[in-house]
Amino acid sequence: MLLNKYILLICVITISSFTAEGQTKPYPQSLIYPNCIKPSNVSQEEMDESVKGYYDYWKKKYLRNDLTSLPGGYYVKGEITGSPDGFTPLGSSEGQGYGMIIVTLMAGYDPDAQTIFNGLLKTVKAYKSSGNRHLMGWVVADDKMAQGHFGSATDGDLDIAYSLLLAHKQWGTSAGNNYLSEAKRIIIKGIRTSYITNDYRLNLGDWKNETSTDTRPSDWMLGHFKAFKKSTRDMVWDSVSTATYEMIAAIQNNYSATTSLMPDFATGKPVKPAGPDFLEGPNDGNYYYNACRTPLRFVMDYAHYGDIRAKNAVSGIVKWAKSNCHNSPSNIKAGYTLNGNDLPGNNYKTSVFIAPIVAAATCDRENQAFLNEGWSVIKEMKESYFEDSYNLLSLLFISGNWWAP
Repeated sequence: MLLNKYILLICVITISSFTAEGQTKPYPQSLIYPNCIKPSNVSQEEMDESVKGYYDYWKKKYLRNDLTSLPGGYYVKGEITGSPDGFTPLGSSEGQGYGMIIVTLMAGYDPDAQTIFNGLLKTVKAYKSSGNRHLMGWVVADDKMAQGHFGSATDGDLDIAYSLLLAHKQWGTSAGNNYLSEAKRIIIKGIRTSYITNDYRLNLGDWKNETSTDTRPSDWMLGHFKAFKKSTRDMVWDSVSTATYEMIAAIQNNYSATTSLMPDFATGKPVKPAGPDFLEGPNDGNYYYNACRTPLRFVMDYAHYGDIRAKNAVSGIVKWAKSNCHNSPSNIKAGYTLNGNDLPGNNYKTSVFIAPIVAAATCDRENQAFLNEGWSVIKEMKESYFEDSYNLLSLLFISGNWWAP
């Protein structure tokens, strides 16, 4: 009888260990990042519940698997900036990257997370870039002819590769899915080959070359670089990190000394903000809809890896924002010049400008009141694909539910 009870106990433990698709880091993780703070006006449980609610909303509104040209392929439905070249755009590689990170971090809460992730990966692999088949073309359209038609965009591939490292940590190798192998393929044969320039910058896509000085600060995902180095043991990522931090310092010292803000695009040697209509529009050299993402990308290198250069990069941004908006995150507007002046038409509130700066506020205890109010603001904001996806990434980070691979 005692033996039977022991066997039953072992069975229960074994079954329990394989629940929620066998995640090693099921949501919520509720981490405390060393030397960082969290909102103190809500409990951890309340933050975790807010993220779950926001994820449910985001998933229902943006996750799709209705591609007739690719049955089983998932994508994140959203608007694009740029020409779809005659196709009807449904999403982008940027959205794939956001979605793959989000669903991996939400595994354990969402029982379908791995199925969704695999479907998103199926779409990534089908929609190969026309320039490098190890990267993703930047547009998703429900047409076989769109697969392999478009060139790549750096940010989407960086997030996709990073998400695969998260997936490897979360699920390991199972059911024919070798996430680590896929990540290394993209990093080594895609990103390493097509994106790193002679000066160890990241260029804009595989349609640029190794001599280009053109770069996009919102692609400067410093924590990703450390994860790529760890997974591939390639020291080139130290050089990319050093070059990136040098560009951040140069721009902040020479062009945004009072604000520490980044431009949407940068170019030249030595580096400088791009001019108007460099690639997307008149605000290409301002803090606009690309650069607004940089505070989150930068602060994560401090939170996850303790790199003091990251704290230095975001501290000035938060200090300026607190002064400019009178310590109320709700007063942050949608775009500024690098010296902090309002851009024409920026007088409205959107989470994609607010949430990353609130996330950056986690770097120092003197930002506690600002962080508290910011959390209360962004957890309620619901807009469109781009804003909501980046807001959810920020909520995951601030609540301690974005862990490093």
